[in-house]
Order: sequence, then C-alpha cells, then structure tokens
Amino acid sequence: MDNLFLKYMKERTGKPKRKSPKFNAPGPVITISREYGCPGRKIARKLSDVLTEKNRRLGKDKEWKWISKEIIEESARELKLSPTLIKDLSDYRTRGFFENLALFFSDEFYPGDVKIKNTIARFIYNAASEGNVVIVGRAGESITKHFEKSFHVKLQAPLEWRTEQVANSYGMSITEAKKEANEMDKRRTQFRNYFEKNRPDIEFFDSFFNCATMTDEEIVEMIVIVAETRGFV
Repeated sequence: MDNLFLKYMKERTGKPKRKSPKFNAPGPVITISREYGCPGRKIARKLSDVLTEKNRRLGKDKEWKWISKEIIEESARELKLSPTLIKDLSDYRTRGFFENLALFFSDEFYPGDVKIKNTIARFIYNAASEGNVVIVGRAGESITKHFEKSFHVKLQAPLEWRTEQVANSYGMSITEAKKEANEMDKRRTQFRNYFEKNRPDIEFFDSFFNCATMTDEEIVEMIVIVAETRGFV
C-alpha cells in the first residue's frame, strides 16, 4: 500500500514524467468536493445510507461509510498534534506571532506543511483503497483520481445562495457570511492546488451539481445511478 502511495506522489510531483498510473486499488470510492456553504457532509451521509441499503437488498454485506472530520483526526493522531491545529494548518488559517511562539515552546510545535499534507493524503489513499467509502473534501478527488472504481463530484452554487446558507447556519450577518465564504473557498483552493498544481477542475471531477437548483435528494439519486452503472453496488 505504501509503495503505491509513494508511486502516486512521484507521479503527482512530476518525477518521473510518465503516463498516469492505473492503481489496482479495490475501491470503490466516491469523493465529494464542495464550495463553502454547500451541504457536502449532509449529502455524503445520505449517499452512504442509500448505498448501504441497496447492498443489503442485494444480499451484500457491505456497508458504505463516509468520512470527513476523521481525516483530520487520524492525521492528528499520526502527527501527535491536536485536530484543531491540523485543521488550522491545512486550512491555511494564520496564527499570530505569540501563538506561534507559544507553540514553539509546547509539545505541539508543528511539522512542515508538506508533511501535514502528505499525512492527510496517505490517510485518504488508504481509506479509499479499502473501498465502499464516500470521502468529503481534502483533495480526495486528486488523491484517488486514478482509482479504477472511483467517481468524483463537486458541489457548487452561486455565492449569494451560499452566503445565505452560511448566515443561517452560523448566525452571521450577510456581510460576515459572504466574507467567510470567500475566505474558505480561497483556503480550500490553496490546499487542493498543492496536489492539483492549478490544473482545471474538469481534469479531476466527473460531475458538477448546483446545490441552489437541485435538492439534496436529487443529487444523491443522480450519484447513486452512476454508482450502480459502474458496479459500485
């Protein structure tokens, strides 16, 4: 498993330059990326429930799971850091001088940016390799793109719609929510670009859904149709 992951990382960084590898990972895996304010976790939870139920009806004892915060928690355990710190660093949240100084003299002085991202990527890769998993965020589409049994989705919506969702969910003003949405979109793009090197979304995603014009149920149903067509269930 680790050898395959290292092979993938060499391919991603362009060393050596060869054809994109086809990993023999068991899969299947579905990744969900989303613009801030789109219901990625909610859809992932519903999707895993529907796929698990379909397997049961077919007499298959295969439960689908979905992971999101687990990515951060497991990476934090491996690096022996707090999940909050790992999330801040991978989200490019800035810390003040005195915060960084305090970390330097604490047990939580953090490792380099590359080590953090590669630890997150390794957890995603291994989880996806086990199969029957929906992965939310953290550049999952890039890390598992070459898995034969994979499907990659991006949730989008106009900024105004997402701003309203954020404002209602977190009790913010529209102005605050819009600022938060823009900042989070920027941070997520920065994280993804470490793996995707500013390449266009169309190279990584198989399908895009507009959350402002489609219900969660409709989006889940469309993903399930593809999953059935590709033999994921």
